[in-house]
Amino acid sequence: MPKLNINNKDKIRQILSHKRSRLTTQEQQQKSELIVKNIKQSSEFIQAKNIALYHAVRGEADPSGLVSSNFTNLNKQFYLPVISLNKENNLVFAPINESTEYKHNSFSIPEPIVKNSKLINTEDLDLVIMPLLGFDNKGNRLGMGGGYYDRCFAFKKLQTNKTILMGFAYDFQQLASLNAEPWDIGLDILATESQFIHF
Repeated sequence: MPKLNINNKDKIRQILSHKRSRLTTQEQQQKSELIVKNIKQSSEFIQAKNIALYHAVRGEADPSGLVSSNFTNLNKQFYLPVISLNKENNLVFAPINESTEYKHNSFSIPEPIVKNSKLINTEDLDLVIMPLLGFDNKGNRLGMGGGYYDRCFAFKKLQTNKTILMGFAYDFQQLASLNAEPWDIGLDILATESQFIHF
């Protein structure tokens, strides 16, 4: 599959968002299940105890299949991001289980309703499954432009840390190259329907 080769990030976002929106629900589900299968076979997922996911919206590849059979697995705790009210424009991560209640944030994305005392220290996450619009073969990630994940995991630029950042994407989201900004936080791993790449 030819990789998109455009330098304008806003244009790339527009093209990839359109491609993603054209997927049928069945196509999204089938592709997401293949990505989930790739991840479940990885040592990174098998060994991880604290795993952050995201709630898929607007055609995003959906990682929820990683959770469905694992809520009863005592060796793993799953988390979802919440836009922090205390740290402006930052993310925090809240634990989820079968009885978690949700509310919609300002982007109409469901967030778990939990007490602040239940939030995990971001540096204590073992594996973070990250949404994205595009990626290249160097582990550069193109998000929606808000910088939430870059700010949240900026500590990875300053210190060695166990937290693994794994992109969760469709094959067609691969780009020829991305110009990384100084504040961009790269991926450690990328999982698609047909690839599992360590950077």
